Amino acid sequence: MEIKRALLLAAGMGTRMGNIGKILPKVLWPVFERTLLELQIKYLKSIGIEEIYINTHHCHEQIKNFVKKHRKEEEEGGDDESLFKNTFFIHEPTLLDIGGAIHNVASLKQIDYQGFLLVVNSDQFLCSNFKLITSHLKYSHLNYSHLRYKYFR
Repeated sequence: MEIKRALLLAAGMGTRMGNIGKILPKVLWPVFERTLLELQIKYLKSIGIEEIYINTHHCHEQIKNFVKKHRKEEEEGGDDESLFKNTFFIHEPTLLDIGGAIHNVASLKQIDYQGFLLVVNSDQFLCSNFKLITSHLKYSHLNYSHLRYKYFR
């Protein structure tokens, strides 16, 4: 079973980040000369994710403009493998929490609640054996918490 879609949770208010969180969304924070958003998308694509949905709320326009600017630079540079290719925004005018964000993606006409969706916090780095996780999806009685306990301890 393959997972080809991911939801990157990026709608948080950034309140734990103090004053900087009020003006700069966490996904745009720089880490080693890249933003968290770029690093997460690069990771998701490296594990075979083909469609990435980014939910936004706080500083939505800032995130959208960042991606738009980079898409334009990639096009002008003739880059065929755009980092932001097949990334889509789902703006939440009212913050919905994780369940609402998942519903917003799953209910899209092209998805219609079919298939698997990897849900990732935008401000955390994943370091897990993704192939191991996906290889166990065929066992419906297992969930991620079982896999985490059994394989990541």
